[in-house]
Amino acid sequence: MATALLKRVEPFAVPGGLKGDLSELTLPEILQHLRLSKATGVLTVGHGGAKKSLFIKAGRVVFASSNLPNERLGELLLREGKITVEEYEASIKAINKGKRQGKALVEMGALAPKDLWEGVQFQVREIIYPMFQWEEGHFHFEESQAPEKERITVDIDIVELTLAGLRRVDANGGIQARFVEGHTVLERVAEAPAGLEPYEQHVLVLVDGERSAVEICRDSEIGDNETLKVLYGMQCIGVVRAKGKKVHTLDQDFVPEDTTTSLMNSFNGMYGAIFKHMVKEVGPIAENVLEKYLGGLREQRKDVFASVKLQKDGTLDSAAIERNLNKFPEEERRTRLVDGLNELLYAELLAVKRTLGAEHEGTLIKLLRERQGS
Repeated sequence: MATALLKRVEPFAVPGGLKGDLSELTLPEILQHLRLSKATGVLTVGHGGAKKSLFIKAGRVVFASSNLPNERLGELLLREGKITVEEYEASIKAINKGKRQGKALVEMGALAPKDLWEGVQFQVREIIYPMFQWEEGHFHFEESQAPEKERITVDIDIVELTLAGLRRVDANGGIQARFVEGHTVLERVAEAPAGLEPYEQHVLVLVDGERSAVEICRDSEIGDNETLKVLYGMQCIGVVRAKGKKVHTLDQDFVPEDTTTSLMNSFNGMYGAIFKHMVKEVGPIAENVLEKYLGGLREQRKDVFASVKLQKDGTLDSAAIERNLNKFPEEERRTRLVDGLNELLYAELLAVKRTLGAEHEGTLIKLLRERQGS
């Protein structure tokens, strides 16, 4: 895991640190690298008008700052009901006279010293958690000494921070672009950290080095996207990694050993059957649903699906696929074709499950096996 992560980070290395865009290297990946390398320095991240800095010492977070007014200590304490409006306003006057807000609140009796330390830790977390939802933005990590001017610091484990931050991210939002592909087999490579939620432990138990992500989703009780988000989190902290592509047991049933033409005809027959079933259940929207899944593969598997669209009956244009494959050596074409068509088949079955439910998916799998056996 550390080696794979290092390769991911290498393109963003600059003298004395890292620099790049969150759309290319995500915050969890950056933090994991800083944790594993026991780095010390300042990670500055900008997103829109927001600018935040995380102070790292030996791979742990010790402080954070933000230019957003609603993330200042006083505003957070006021919103949480820890201080009154009058106490807040009095502390603002003290700030204007050059005094630290936290110290002023303690001196006026609004906070106990213990509450101040807890308030700073709460503030640091509330500054960082929203950053896990940022899909875009620039980052720059610069190696340096720990922040000496900050008299009150914290000591937060990056693994725990990452999991807590990801729990707040909507599993149905932009984070889906980071989810592992359904045909990927996952394996555990490290012990689970303490403090996992029961539902996270439930998903992690399903990672056995044999199941693919799709199969884990089938056996999970928390839904596909929430399951995939948990798996993504476990990958981020180095507990789970991709082992390889699943050699689907369905291949034996679905993939003929004949010519490329027979192969395409066989898969097109299955795509057509899935499309017909979807149209029967949900109407014309079926085309949009299945096209969305094909669209994802057009980007991931350009070798097979570049410029390929669903035809009116749910099948694919064999000639367009053949043109794509002709760019590769002849000995590679069948393997690329089988892998690509199989990935689309499983994507469409996943679409059926998400749209209609697991019973419809099971019905179609049974139907497809019967078609191949006839």
